[in-house]
This record gives sequence, structure tokens and C-alpha cells, in this order.
Amino acid sequence: MKTALLGIGNILLKDEGVGVHVVNAMKESYTFSPEVEIIDGGTLGLDLLPFVEGRERLLIIDAVNFGKAPGYIGVLENEKDPHIPRMSTSQE
Repeated sequence: MKTALLGIGNILLKDEGVGVHVVNAMKESYTFSPEVEIIDGGTLGLDLLPFVEGRERLLIIDAVNFGKAPGYIGVLENEKDPHIPRMSTSQE
């Protein structure tokens, strides 16, 4: 599978696991092609690396404090935002 939708978050803490709830709702409501994998990443952190390694596309859904009103939906793009840490899953 070349694309992964990864929902992360802790369903017991403040963000209420928004990423987990979103990907589970998407899985229940939509049909995806076989090239797309929906992943409930919970709070696995770096243990998720094997799940995202080798993907051409990765969409991570999580709660982030943008300093905006509750419910604001923002986008962080790695190549466009110098404050986002870079992570490579390839063995260079």
C-alpha cells in the first residue's frame, strides 16, 4: 500500500484522540482503494515507523494547538514549514 491515513491521539486525555476518532469514522463511512491503509495509531509514537515506512503519501490526523478558536482545521506541510521536524524512514 502506497498511501496511509494515520490517526493519532490519546482518547483518554485533552485532545480526546481526535485523530483516532477521525480515521475510524472514515473507515466506517467511506470505501478506499486497496492502495490506501487506514491506521489507528493511538499513542504508539515511534513504534508507528514500520507502518509508515516506504509510503509515497502519509496523512497524519491529530490535534494541534494552532492558537485559534476550538474546531479550527489547519494544515502543516513538511516542505513548507521550517518548524516541522524532518523525519526519514529510509535507510540512507
